[in-house]
Order: sequence, then C-alpha cells, then structure tokens
Amino acid sequence: MAPLDVDFEARLAAFASSKFTKLRTGQRLVLQEYAATHTATRDLAVEMPTGDGKTLVALLVADLALDEGKSVAYLAGTRQLAAHVQREADALGLDTVRFSGGQYGGQALDDYHQAQAIAVMNYWVYFNGKPVPQPADLVIFDDAHLAEQPLTGMYTLRIPNDDGEGGALYEALCDLVLAHTDSYSSLRAMRDGTALPGTVPELIAFNDWAAIANVAAGVIQSSPFTSGKEATYAWKQVRDRLPRCGVLVGPSTLEIRPYHPPTSLNPWYSKAKQRLYLSATLGTMDDLQRRIGGKQIARLQTAEPTPAASTGRRRLVLNPSSARSLDPEVFDFALSQVPAAGGRTAWLCASHNEADAIESRLRGLGGAVFSLRGGRDEVLEAWRAAPSGHLVTAGRYDGLDLAEDLCRLVVLPTVPQASSEFERFAVAYLGDASFMRHRVGQRITQALGRANRTPTDRALYLALDPAFAHLLADPIVRRSITPDAEPVVREALARHGEGWAGARAACEEFWDPQSDSSADDGGTGAGPRKRRPGRAAGGAAEVHSADNETTASAELWLGGHSAAANAAKAAAAELAAAGESENAAFWRYIEAHAHFDRGRPQDLAQAHGALREAIAAGPHTAWFRRLARTADELDGRKPTTQPGLDDLFLVWDEWVRESGASAIERQLNAARALMTGNHDQQCEALVALARLCGVHGNRPPKTEQSATDCRWLWTVPKGGERRVWEVKTGRPEKIPRGDVNQLLGQIEVERKRAPKTHVTGCLLSPVLEVEEAAAEASRDSITLLHHGAAVQLFDLLADRFRRYVALWEDGRGEARGSARIGVEPLLPTHGWLERLLAPSNGRIVIAANIAELFGHS
Repeated sequence: MAPLDVDFEARLAAFASSKFTKLRTGQRLVLQEYAATHTATRDLAVEMPTGDGKTLVALLVADLALDEGKSVAYLAGTRQLAAHVQREADALGLDTVRFSGGQYGGQALDDYHQAQAIAVMNYWVYFNGKPVPQPADLVIFDDAHLAEQPLTGMYTLRIPNDDGEGGALYEALCDLVLAHTDSYSSLRAMRDGTALPGTVPELIAFNDWAAIANVAAGVIQSSPFTSGKEATYAWKQVRDRLPRCGVLVGPSTLEIRPYHPPTSLNPWYSKAKQRLYLSATLGTMDDLQRRIGGKQIARLQTAEPTPAASTGRRRLVLNPSSARSLDPEVFDFALSQVPAAGGRTAWLCASHNEADAIESRLRGLGGAVFSLRGGRDEVLEAWRAAPSGHLVTAGRYDGLDLAEDLCRLVVLPTVPQASSEFERFAVAYLGDASFMRHRVGQRITQALGRANRTPTDRALYLALDPAFAHLLADPIVRRSITPDAEPVVREALARHGEGWAGARAACEEFWDPQSDSSADDGGTGAGPRKRRPGRAAGGAAEVHSADNETTASAELWLGGHSAAANAAKAAAAELAAAGESENAAFWRYIEAHAHFDRGRPQDLAQAHGALREAIAAGPHTAWFRRLARTADELDGRKPTTQPGLDDLFLVWDEWVRESGASAIERQLNAARALMTGNHDQQCEALVALARLCGVHGNRPPKTEQSATDCRWLWTVPKGGERRVWEVKTGRPEKIPRGDVNQLLGQIEVERKRAPKTHVTGCLLSPVLEVEEAAAEASRDSITLLHHGAAVQLFDLLADRFRRYVALWEDGRGEARGSARIGVEPLLPTHGWLERLLAPSNGRIVIAANIAELFGHS
C-alpha cells in the first residue's frame, strides 16, 4: 500500500492545544515512519522511552483513524492509566468516551460505534465474557504487556489453595490425580498444605488428566467456587475443552488453561483492522506475540534513533552478599533507606506468596501497609493520600506511575523471573528457554522506570535478591535492558564488588542533596577501555517460534488436531535449531497431546513417537525424564524411569543460575569453615548443607517459641518432611537425656505447628556415645548425628556439586544433562535423605555411615 500523505505536525497544530504545541523529535520520527510504512500493518508495535510521549503518538494515530471512519478502542492496564489517557486527550482537544464496569452510557456507546470519539477503557472492560462495546477497527494496547493477564485470565480457571470454596475444590482435584497415579512427587504435599511456597508446579501429563477429566468436570461443575463472578466465565471456556488443556498444580494455585491464550480467536481482537502495541519496553516481537496469543507483530523502526527523554536521576543498588532478601542484614538494609526516602516505599514482588511474606514482615514492624493486587486502583489512591507507608505489589512491573514526590524508593525483593504457575514451571524444567531470561531483563527495566517519569524525578532502586548481579551479567538478560537503563545497570554491577560498605555509601551519596554525580552516566563502572562488538547471545530471542506456538495452542483449543500437531512440531524444530532442547521437547509434548486427544490408534502411535523422538534427541535432565515416564505410560508399561534425584538437581540448577560458579566456590568455602566453628556458625552452616542436600533450610527467629537451631523442609511422594535441628558443641562423656528432652520438646511444638507434616529431629553433637536413657527416649523421633558425620556429608556433597558446576557451562539442556550423567552415579540413590535422617534407634550416625551411603559410587 502506498504511503499516506499525512502531516502529523500540521494535524497537531490544527488542535491549537496549549499543552501540545509541537512534536518532540522522537514523536515526529515515529509518526513519519507510521505514515510512510505502517498505516496498513495489521499488528504494529511502537517502543518509546519513558517520558518521550507515546500517549500523544497513539492519540494522533487514533485521530487519523476517526477521520477515516474507523472506530477506536484505547486500552490501558488500570483505571488510573485510563484516566490519564483521557486527560491527555482532553488537553489535546480530542473527543473521548470512557467505559468501565457497568458504566456504558447510550450516547457514549453511539459515539464510539459511529467513530465520533475514542473509547478509553481498561483491558478487562474490552476483553471479558460479555463485553458491551463492539469490536473496534483500531485497538490500541497501551503498556502492551499488561494485556497478558486479562487475555490469559479469560481462558484460565485458577483455583486457589485457600481456606474457602476454592481450597476445597483444589483438594478434590488433587485427590483425583493422586487416586489415579503416584507419579507427582510433590503433589500430596501441595494438597495437604505442607509444601513450601516455592515448590515447583507439577504439570499433570495429558494422559493422566484425560483419564480423570470427565470426573473432574463433574467435581468442578458442582463446586460453589465456579459459580463465583471471577470463575464463571473461565469455567464456561474450559468446560468442554478439559482434555485439551494444560493443568498446572502449584502450592497456592491450580490452573487449567490452554498453553497460550487463544486470543486470535477472539472477535474483539480478530475483527480489528489494525492493532497498535505501545510500551517503553517491548522486548522481542516473538515473545510479545507469545504473551498476547495473537498474530505476528511488526516493530516500527524509525529512520534514525529516537533521543531518550530525561527522566531524572536514578540509582540501582544490588545486594552484595549471598544472604537472601528476607535475611535480617538484607531486609534491615532496605528499611534503613525508608526515612531518607520520605517514609514511602514501593515493594515490587514477583508473586502473591512473596508479597504476603513481605506484608507480614512489614506489618509486624508497625506502620501503614497497602496491598495492591490486580487492578485495585483504590489501594494505590489510598497510599497516594497517606503521609507515609509501604505499597506492596505482586507481579506488577509495568503500568505504575510513581512519579515525583509520590515515591523515591523502590525495592525488588527477588528476581522477577516468574509471575505465574506456567512461568515457574518453565524456569525450573525448561532451563534453556531463553524467553524467560529475556522477560527478567524486561521486567527489571520496567521496574527501573516506575518512579522515574519526569526530568525532576529522583529515585533509588534496591535489588535484594543475591541472584540479581549474576543474572544482570547474563547476555540474554542484558540484551533486553533498554539503552536508557543500561548505564544504571552498569553502575550497579560495578559497585557490586564493594560489599555492604559500598552499598551503603552509594545510598548515602544518592540521598545527599549536595551530590551532583549522575547515576545514569555509568558511575564508577568504567568498564573496558575499548568497547568491543560483544558476544552474540543465541536462543529463542532470535528464533521466531511464537507464530507456530500460538497456532498450535489455538488449534488444539479448537480441536484442530492435525494443524495443532504440525504447528507444535514446527515450533519444536525452530527451537531445537536454536539450541533450546528442553523448550523444543515441550512443544513435542504438545504435539503428542494433540495426537493423543484425537484418540485413534494411529494417533496414539504418533503421540508415542513424538515423545520418543524428543527423548532420544534430548539431554538427561528432569524434564526429559518426565517425558520418558509419560511415554512408558502411553505404551501401557509401568514407568521404567524413576524420579531419581530430580529434586536435588533442580535445586542445584537454581543455585548455579542464582550465583554463578565463582560465587558458589566462595559460598562453599565459607560454609565449610562454619561447619567447624562455634554454635551459631554451625547453625548457619546447616542452612548451606540443606541446600547441598536439595532441601530448604532456615533458621527460625529467636523470638519463636521453643525455637530450634535450624529447620529443614522438603517434599516426598507421601507428603511434607520436616527436620528440626539441635546443635550441641559441648563435650560431655555421653549425650545426656536432657539434650534429648530439649529436642523432643521442639519436635512437639513443630508437630503442632505443622500437623500434616512428618516431623522428626536431628541432634548434632561432637560426642560419640549416648546415655542409655537418652538413647531410649530418642529411639522413635530423633536422629543422633555425630559432628564428624555432618562434616563428611558436607564434603562429599560439595565435591559432587563442584563437579556439577564445572560441567554446567552455559546452563543449556545439553550441558546440564551431561553434568548430571557425570555426577549422578557419585551420589546416593533416590530417597537417601529420608533414610539418613530417619530416627536412628538410639544409635549415633558417624562419618563411616556417610561414607557407606556414598559407597556405591
């Protein structure tokens, strides 16, 4: 189509707006390129830096569409953002109407439908079960990533594991799966509420789900939960498609959903003549399509680079230690910055569980806490009106305007790498899926813009997770950091090696009104003297598999089995060519799902063949072992592949991703020194030893009743396991009855605290003999462990972990699979930790017993 002869500068001047008198350079370049190249582009994405005026660009495009007789829907993430768009349109002089839930005036609807005014609304008003406004000719997606939640939510039945009707349904569905199979090692613990909040979700295999889908449909239909407002529409969508859905069970939520949202089938999406996506952080077009669930998207590229607008001064400070975000030294560091920020802080949490933990900690300290979940704008307004307080959000990195004096301090407690059950599954099992690392960089960039919107803004950002530094140095993550945020990240990485003293100094300097050093110029991070081209980062950020992925998902949703299988196989081939073997195997799994759902004998054979081909070409990682079990079951055979040490290697993988090889070596050396230290040092070392064992360890606060020295938690197929530790450093001739009695009291308290968990105790002592009465009292509930045995266990596991890290390389599936093959034969067999830490019948476990445990290697 020939370019339109459109003079957007003249069109702006015709409005005679007192606020918008002329186009900025970036706005002019974008609009010129739009007129020259993209007026007929069906799906177009426009990226403009924060503060560069993308709203005016969208309004001028909308004004042109109205003149062409096209209806326009301008969608925003929240009511607050929609109100901002309407104010900007009013200042321009452009007619708008505003729609919200239940607010649809007849004249306003007519003006919108007749293309006399732009309809401004949030995403949930336009995309829902019964939208009132008719489909628009031009749909504008402002802060485009915010559309993912409502678009996915339309087709996702989310069942919370709570104390109400949702929790009862969650348990009932888990019971159906558990009655059918015992293949899911953490499912019972999640069902009983004994699993840790960070437990990796279980993807219920399509054949297992199909076996119980009819019964599950009846259970869901009869549940009062699905008659609620939020669940009703989603249940109607999935009810007749249950066997074609993916089912993910996490500790807090059970999700029944298509693999990607079938947005391309939605008339409010598909009938648009043009869809315009706006953001300051678009990311790749491939991943944007994946998240929207629509058609391929073109990126608008201007003839010359657009200049970045000034958004004031900002500084990012990283946790320089290996301590976790909620550990006292890290959390207290964040709180120490609140007074300098004027008493107002925004906490951008990655998940609802994390937000709950942060809220609980903050409320315990006193002061006002405001919980912002979903699109509850009234919470944001209440915080805005309060003189001080903490705003705690969950999964919100975009679409928050915290400019000027509203917020000077933003805290990211953990790396924003997963905000849904599917993303948590992908991070754990599809470790080579580079789109997930790309999203990390994108969300960090979004977070770094929340309190920097205008040239006079000044905000400090604290990243508390020790994994931030390692991830920000990852090439794929860095590639998704926008140019305006790049100097901020470089400076943060440069200061990271200066320890806590450097972190505190960076904050003090930033708050000092006399300081005029710019945090956006790279600060102390001089970097290499000569800038090189840099390494090329491969992965799915460069392969275009999303079109086949969304096609496969939509066709499976419709029951187009052949088309779904072909598209999924094509997506897998594209991903495999990019070196993403685990991600590729996931799409072979969906190919198998499409064949299986069709159900003919030849289809079942094709399903089995797809899985076997994926397994044969794949590495020895946890995801491929799960595929092998599914393939065995499709063969009608008892699975020959057991879980083995999957949970251990998942924990080790997370550790390597978080810290990197050099930091891990320092952490292991430090923990080993603590193993032979004083009482408190040995207690700290037990936390590191827990992680080496593949379980979670923590030290309870000293204020806790009958506080144990350390607590270990993990899950097994039978449910949750918990060990309470009592560390003794004195050297009596024999372990006395009093030590045993003390631990028995702690065990009793812990059993009351976690009644559905299997709780026993571990008494760590340097003594090699035990009093007869103490031995008898400990027989059924306590493992007596000699200190030398714990040291031996640490040394053997640390040796295996070091070998694994050395073979881990870039963390792709092939490298991790090879590392596992090299190390797993040197480890104890499946279930070893439950056997080791079972009550020892009054006998003391010594170093020789640990050597025997590893003896098969």
